[in-house]
This record gives sequence, C-alpha cells and structure tokens, in this order.
Amino acid sequence: MSKTISIIAAVFFGTLFFTLLLRDYLWRRRHPPEEEAAERKALEERILSPDWTFYERHLQRPAPAALRELFADRRLVTSCGLKFIKSDGISSFNPLDENSLLDTADQLGYDVVPFATSDCGDAIFLRPGTDQSDTVYIAYHDDPGKGIVVLADSAAAMLVRSRKLNDAV
Repeated sequence: MSKTISIIAAVFFGTLFFTLLLRDYLWRRRHPPEEEAAERKALEERILSPDWTFYERHLQRPAPAALRELFADRRLVTSCGLKFIKSDGISSFNPLDENSLLDTADQLGYDVVPFATSDCGDAIFLRPGTDQSDTVYIAYHDDPGKGIVVLADSAAAMLVRSRKLNDAV
C-alpha cells in the first residue's frame, strides 16, 4: 500500500514539476528578457517625464509641490514594492500622462489619474476639482464595502511616510 502511495506521489509531483517547467519555457518564449527590459525602461521614462500640464489641467489646480518632489526623486518613484501602511503597500508609481487617465466617471463621478498603484492593483490618486484638498485617496476595486478611503492626509504626508519607510530603497 505504501509503495502504491509512493508511486502515485512520484507521478503527481513529477507531472507538476514538468508542467511548471513547460509553463516557464513557454512564458519565456513569448516574453524574452530583452523585451521585458525594454518595456520596463519605456515605462520608467514615462514615470520620470510627468506631463504636468495635462495633470494640472485634469486636476483643475496646480499639482502639489510634494507630488512634484516625489516624481523628481528618481530612486523612489521608480522603485517597486514599497511599504506604506500595514494593509497597503505601493506596487509602483504610475506615469502622469493622458494614457494613465482612468474612465471612472460612472463609478466615482469623476475620472482619475492615479499616480500610484497599491499591491492589490488599487488606484492611488488625488481628487480633481478646484475646491479639493491634496488628500490622497485609494479606490478599492475588489472590495465594494471599502470603496474610496483616505490613504494619506496630503501628498506631503505621503511623501514623508514613503521616504521614512523606504529609506533603504
């Protein structure tokens, strides 16, 4: 009986191992490392070249100085997997350009240009409008009960916290 179980386990794990190797091989054929590196470089160039004119026109007010300072910090803004709070980290910062505009008017009542994305893929943004503050919000896309909540009291507070928690980056 134990011999049969051993054979079944060996076949199962062997098949699993072979499947994972095949998947990895096929994925690499479709996504060569050079292609991934080129895509990452193009994204970083977009992140490091914010279209402040577009962003401020969309925001309907000047961009917060702290947000400009954040995007001027090449090391921080091109980092991935940053800590922020216990429940939410910052997966990456987003380019500030027209291609990043999310059509969210139906859900939120306005469109957003997220300047970052959480670990779970949630948009991190400032609300547009001349009467809005520089409060930073996160929109939980997979938990309707959470909805949109304040992530930081201001872009300046977010910058300070990001630098403090990620000073080794």
